[in-house]
Amino acid sequence: MGQRYQGWIGGKRRCSPQAHLYGMKHSHPVLAARMALELTGIDFQAHDVLPGLHGIVVRANGFAGWTVPALRLDGRRIQGTLAIARELHRVEPEAGLFPSDPGRRRVVEQAERFGHDELQPLARRAFRWAGIRDNAVREWMARYVVGVPAPALAGYAFKPVMILYGRYISKASDAQVRQDLARLPGLLDHVDALIDEGAIGGGAPNAADLQILTSVRLLLAHEDLRPAIVGLACGQAALRLIPDYPRSGPDALPAIPAVLPLEWLPARYPRRDPRPAIAAPTEAKQPA
Repeated sequence: MGQRYQGWIGGKRRCSPQAHLYGMKHSHPVLAARMALELTGIDFQAHDVLPGLHGIVVRANGFAGWTVPALRLDGRRIQGTLAIARELHRVEPEAGLFPSDPGRRRVVEQAERFGHDELQPLARRAFRWAGIRDNAVREWMARYVVGVPAPALAGYAFKPVMILYGRYISKASDAQVRQDLARLPGLLDHVDALIDEGAIGGGAPNAADLQILTSVRLLLAHEDLRPAIVGLACGQAALRLIPDYPRSGPDALPAIPAVLPLEWLPARYPRRDPRPAIAAPTEAKQPA
């Protein structure tokens, strides 16, 4: 893929942006929507909302649902990556989110749907399960995503929110996440096949690239998953598009601490020495 994502704000800035995007900077669906806006060149303002309060924020701004990404575009309110991509394509078809040829568009839409239905929730469940399991991940969020003082203590305060969103909203149970990790190699093989077929990974990203590779890039951000993914075609495509997660520069996040149980990692994944059940807080500044 020849083009990489350069930043959050698209186009030439004006005093009154046409669009307002609501979400959290570490969210892979929000990143996909932001990158789509960047490709269109539409002026927009990104509102980075506090994790756990995003539903309240978007409802207070007139959206019908509780989820992010949420886009207000010239008075219209759109939620979800699929709907946002289609609305942006309607407004700026030259951005290339979907091909003009009907047959090629069907291929891209099918790949996009696969990313939305399979990879996006899997990556979300893995992250939220890790946040429930270990305070090292919640401290990572408090320190690097939210930027609050005393992040280790704040991490313990975040646990009820992580349980709510992980266990009850995302259904990130032990059994589900273990099954997800067992399925992951096959899903990544399918992404590699999409690259081989030219559906994604071309010279300019389309809607399927954004949908799929943002999820792959979040999985790469996990210390325990990166070794298995980085050498794959999809891992390299994700790194070309998004060198640092979620963006390069001062907002690049360090790696998500390794807390996934070793016995849950599929055989394809490199095994490492046993580690403590509760990982120590991560201070490393290596980008994710």
